[in-house]
Amino acid sequence: GILAFIFSDEANKLVKTGLEQGLKDYGKPPSVDVQKDEESSWTAGIDFIQENLKCCGITDGADWSREANAAIWWISATGGNHVKDTPDSCCVTKSEKCGVGMAIQATHTTIHNDGCFKVAKDWVVDKSLIMGVCGIIFMILEIFNVIFALILRSSSK
Repeated sequence: GILAFIFSDEANKLVKTGLEQGLKDYGKPPSVDVQKDEESSWTAGIDFIQENLKCCGITDGADWSREANAAIWWISATGGNHVKDTPDSCCVTKSEKCGVGMAIQATHTTIHNDGCFKVAKDWVVDKSLIMGVCGIIFMILEIFNVIFALILRSSSK
């Protein structure tokens, strides 16, 4: 908890850089040593994050559009020319091609509206609060253990 607080700026930069790299390489074919039908680790990672954290893009679904120019491979002709589409992992109810045309809509009802950076940051903050409370409880229990040990030692003399 304390380290997360101290290094929060670095952690924010690290997460944002990872998400930016993931969007940039999303949909790229995997390296030579991976099975042909498997997806790249960036694609699998972004899909996992978007599905499980119920988010889309870094700030929102518009990150997948040509205008945002963040998902470079995704919007390129070799990557499928998805200039107006979000991946299906952005969809509230996932189905094939549910993200077609969703990167350019102003309001979304079929895809998640929150960006993954904000959702991930909120998730970490939420979990760090729980970890901090557990740490304080553990520290109090340790103090009671020391006091109890000192009482036992003084009573055994």
